[in-house]
Amino acid sequence: MPDCRRVLSSEPDGDDYVMLGEAAHIAGERGGGARGRPSARYDPAMTDEARNSPANLLYVCRNCHEMIDVHPRGEREYPTTRLLDIKAEHERAVAAAVDEGLATVTFKELAQATRWVTEVPPPPPGQDFSRVPIEDKIEKNGLSRSSQNLIVAHLAVAPQVRSFIQELSRDDPGFPERLISGFLEHYHKLRVRGMSSGEDLFNSMCMFAHRGFRDIKTQSAAQAVLVYLFETCEVFER
Repeated sequence: MPDCRRVLSSEPDGDDYVMLGEAAHIAGERGGGARGRPSARYDPAMTDEARNSPANLLYVCRNCHEMIDVHPRGEREYPTTRLLDIKAEHERAVAAAVDEGLATVTFKELAQATRWVTEVPPPPPGQDFSRVPIEDKIEKNGLSRSSQNLIVAHLAVAPQVRSFIQELSRDDPGFPERLISGFLEHYHKLRVRGMSSGEDLFNSMCMFAHRGFRDIKTQSAAQAVLVYLFETCEVFER
């Protein structure tokens, strides 16, 4: 929400993020009937699939969720059109910030974004990191148009990421393999926990890459590294 600056995720212990926000429905989730009053902005003409799709959801803090859903003030002050405008404006602002961050990413931000790799043990001998075509990987994981656009934007700085990795590998030959292995380990951890949606996995991997960085340039650098590996080698399951 425009005036809310609450942090909606945290990383309290290692790589395990805690989601502090809630998914709020733009057009309400429930009708009336036996449950009583319908949800704010409930649209009976909307299908359940559309009602629970990302296009009809806002990720907000609990206080904002309660504020927009309260009867009758939430319905009156936050109609569907206003919430859609708020979401669109936030997405534009984030996209602009990412574009600005990507335009100024340097080796400094890439080094900060990959500092964690120093603690990753070397992968087992003979592990296959061969490339899978990015188009096949996107299709297999069922990535949304938004995620595909994110990938395209971050591939624009792939040459910088490649140069950075090559530069570090001169003094630390095992750096590229540990970098890949670190991402793979987290990916398989998510799969063991039961996460199967390609879109959810991709978003969670992006959060892992961010590692709590608040600076937009470092976040952009971290995501560029993930996208580079997503395109050039096997970070996601075949």
